[in-house]
Order: sequence, then structure tokens, then C-alpha cells
Amino acid sequence: MAQSLIFHYRDSSSFLNKINPFFKLLSLLLFCSALVKTSILGTLLFLFSIFVIMIIIKLPLIKYGSELIFFVVISIFIALTSYFAKDSLILTINKILRFDTAILISFLLADSTDPSDIARSLAKVLNHIPFINGWKLASQIELTLMCIPLIFDVNQAINEARIARLEKRYIHPIKFISSYTIHLLDNLLYKVDDIAFALDSRGYDPLIERESQKYNKNDFVFIFFVILLIGVGLYVK
Repeated sequence: MAQSLIFHYRDSSSFLNKINPFFKLLSLLLFCSALVKTSILGTLLFLFSIFVIMIIIKLPLIKYGSELIFFVVISIFIALTSYFAKDSLILTINKILRFDTAILISFLLADSTDPSDIARSLAKVLNHIPFINGWKLASQIELTLMCIPLIFDVNQAINEARIARLEKRYIHPIKFISSYTIHLLDNLLYKVDDIAFALDSRGYDPLIERESQKYNKNDFVFIFFVILLIGVGLYVK
């Protein structure tokens, strides 16, 4: 089985890989917050900027293939709900573009950021919040981000196995969906168990402090341009 690419960290020397994960997470939150209020022109500006970054870092979006179908289905669902809510065409298109923009930003984050680096950059910030153990919470976030790609990996493995067995998925759709769901959950539990055993064998302790990610001038230049772009996106009507 070819390894799934979606939401997987890809080690490269791109400028985005070198940005501190905290600033990338902050940018994701700022963009998603701004998307709630952007006009269609502002959303298109964000989307265009994301596509430019994707081209620069050579994000293998085409190779994601069938894994993108899930997000296409969600986009169609958004369009249908907007239609039945009798929204205008412009508003409907804007909603779809907002969703697609947020997803593409998350692709960029996952592609350029190792979950371990995210934990090490977040822990230093979270430790300043009263009554919160920064390293424990950051480690929980790290493990969660590690498990997200498993869903797509297992999905791809199940689909390839069923195609190899020439299974007919449209003859008994309800039976197919229930069987698929059971196999997906079953395989996910096995994968999670494997990860748990691997962490235990290495003596993994979420409370142990690790070397924190340091900031550099490029991080502040990056967040400056992000804030500037968001400001322009919110301004245009």
C-alpha cells in the first residue's frame, strides 16, 4: 500500500518548515477567525495566498487523490444546506471557499510541521497559563495530531483491500457502510495499540520536559505578513 500523504509531515527545507510551529498555529487560528467575517473578495485573497504558498513549498495536493473526496463531499453538503437555507449564490460560494481555505491552511500546517515540534513549541507558552501543566497538555496535543493521519491511512488500506477482493459496494450500500465502519474502527484500535506499546517500550513520559523550539527573526516577519494579509482581507468588500 502506498503511504497516505494527507495530514502527514513532509520533511523538507522549505521556508514554512523553518517557521516556529507556535507562529504557524497562531496563523491558523487567526485565519480561521478572520474567515468568519470575510467577504468573497477577502476569502479569494486568502485562497490565492494559500495557493501561492502551496506552489512555493510544492505541496503534493494532487497526490492526495481519493483522500480529498471526503472534503469534496463536505463542500457539497455546505452548498446544499446553503441552498435550502435560501442563501444568495454569492454567500453560498463564499461559505464553500471559506471551508476550502481553512482546510488548505490545515494541510500546510500538517505538511510542514512535525507533531513533536508543535508540542515543544506549545509547552513553553502553555506553561505560563495558571493551573496548566504545559508539557502534559502539549504532549496530549502531539499524540492527537499523530493519530489524525491514521484515519486516512486505515481508510486507504481498507479501500485497497476491498478493491483487490472485487467487492461490490453499491449492491448492498447499508451493509457496506456498516461493515466498512466496523473495519475502520477495529483497525484504528489496533494502530492505536501499536503506538501505545511503542511509546511504553521507549519509556515515554508526557511530563518530561524537552528542548523548546526557539524563535528567530523569520518567525516575526512571517506573523507580520500574516496579520497584514488578514487586515487587507477583512478590509476589502
